[in-house]
Amino acid sequence: MPPRLTLVGMPVLTARWVLPDPDQAWPGGGVWIEAGRIRGTAKDAAGVRRLARRAGARVRDLGDAVLTAGLVNAHSHLELHALAGRVSAGGGFGAWIARLLEVRATCGDDVLSAGARKGADRMLATGTTTVGDIDSLGLTLAALRGHPLRVRAYRELLDARDPARTKAAVAGLSRMPRGSSRRLPGLAPHAPFTVSEDLLAAAARVARTSKLPVTIHWAETAAEVAWMREGSGPLSALLQGSPRTSGLTLFERHGLLGPSTSLVHGNLPGRGEPGRIAATGATVVHCPGCHAFFDREPFPLARYRRAGVPLALGTDSAASNGDVDLRREMALLRSTHPGLAPKEVWRMATIGSAHALGLGRHVGRIATGMRADLALFERNARSLRDLLDGLTASMPPVRGTWVDGRPSTAPDVSAS
Repeated sequence: MPPRLTLVGMPVLTARWVLPDPDQAWPGGGVWIEAGRIRGTAKDAAGVRRLARRAGARVRDLGDAVLTAGLVNAHSHLELHALAGRVSAGGGFGAWIARLLEVRATCGDDVLSAGARKGADRMLATGTTTVGDIDSLGLTLAALRGHPLRVRAYRELLDARDPARTKAAVAGLSRMPRGSSRRLPGLAPHAPFTVSEDLLAAAARVARTSKLPVTIHWAETAAEVAWMREGSGPLSALLQGSPRTSGLTLFERHGLLGPSTSLVHGNLPGRGEPGRIAATGATVVHCPGCHAFFDREPFPLARYRRAGVPLALGTDSAASNGDVDLRREMALLRSTHPGLAPKEVWRMATIGSAHALGLGRHVGRIATGMRADLALFERNARSLRDLLDGLTASMPPVRGTWVDGRPSTAPDVSAS
């Protein structure tokens, strides 16, 4: 029987293994939690006993399992979770968007809100404790009121390059919500082909003055790249006024690239663009399940790694993926890039994604001063290498999760 996870008085937690980051593992290590943060750590059983005496707390042994930092999902659309399995990928990305909007229009706010909460439950149940979520309808934060999942809620900005819509979109930037430790604001200009340069410039100004992170869909499809650079392709029938340059150049022009910016998908970077991204410290977020859903060409992971681009993992929405389970994303990444070391896969799903969300000093690692966001996986291993291999390839069961030191695992761990 797995150990019970209802903790009173927050003891020092210990397990067969503690994995604080991708580069080390502590057999019999421990974690002391106080006031929602990690107050101290221990690398072995003797250290756990000393830590318990220092804390004046009992030791709670979580058994033959591995205690890790909670996984961090760098990109999702929880408001679309109710559409899971209802929109096929047939006919390509444009046809998928058209069907998505049709189906979403048939759903009331109550259905979409319930779906968002179900998706958040699923994330917690599969080891994710923090998510970067795109909120285009303004429903998600209300739907998740009281939910333990930590959310970087990016407000989506989109004017379809229509001047009639730009003014309202810019005005909305003055009404950004106030954040808290588990509800953090951000900005999401949708994509370079759906956002005017005026709106990009306004988003950049607000991001700088309010110190908000930015996330943008970029270089996702060949249609996007062709229209941006040449005004050609299927988007030419829908949009006018191609900038005749790349989306990355527009981001550079308006000062949108930097360490607090994440570029989502990045499937088709132009020549030299990975190096330009690396020079700014921006992160590229890969979503393997979404990539497989649309049967896309291989993701150019090696180009980004050679250039030194920070990398992160996301799930995208359940409407363009089979799940919102980062364990599955890691396993898919390993199957499509077998040469990638397991520790780099784990890094993308923890430290890399936390950096992408501007939360690298708070989540993604087990270290003194970090938020006590943890996950407990069933895993019997003999070494760090063995631990990471199983965590990133075999989708081990999750015994529990904690956010701010409080047990938070949802009761239903079945796939949605």
